[in-house]
Amino acid sequence: MLEALQKIGTRELRLAVLGLGLVVTTIAVSAALLPRVKAYSAAVKAVAVLEDANANTVDLEQQLQDRYTSIEELKFRLHGDMANLPLKQVESYVIGRLQKISWRNDVDLVSVEPASGQRVQIFNEVLFNIELIGEYDDIYRWLWDAKNELGFVVVKEYGMRRNDSVDENPRLKTTVSLASYRAQQ
Repeated sequence: MLEALQKIGTRELRLAVLGLGLVVTTIAVSAALLPRVKAYSAAVKAVAVLEDANANTVDLEQQLQDRYTSIEELKFRLHGDMANLPLKQVESYVIGRLQKISWRNDVDLVSVEPASGQRVQIFNEVLFNIELIGEYDDIYRWLWDAKNELGFVVVKEYGMRRNDSVDENPRLKTTVSLASYRAQQ
């Protein structure tokens, strides 16, 4: 190795040392600066996100208000007006509403029997077994009004048969099972 170094002239040796020094300097600078460049890039991105959030603050408040309104609408669709009522008051509330719907649609509300249903995930099912007598169109309107006014109920069972022998617009005896779901407390 010494022989090889002695054969190399001073000019070539200086160039080799200079090249080696440049390589070592490049590696040292890269190792020192690369983490700081990455940190700077991340800081620039964070500032851009914060500036965008600041510019959209009004939109964010509106979005939060819209979400809150949607949650309230879903709560009403699930529980209706009776979200915070105890079970016995829920039963009387539903029976009263069904009676008003029956009067309005010229349907006889023969009976309403509240019953316990199944448990569905975190919800307890409350059943209302109902018997109605009326003409087909009136019962149809009754069902439509019950859906609109008691939006938190589901028709679980439905049956209909003639109650008289009149050929034109016969009165029908209808049995309906409505299910209401309440979160278990």
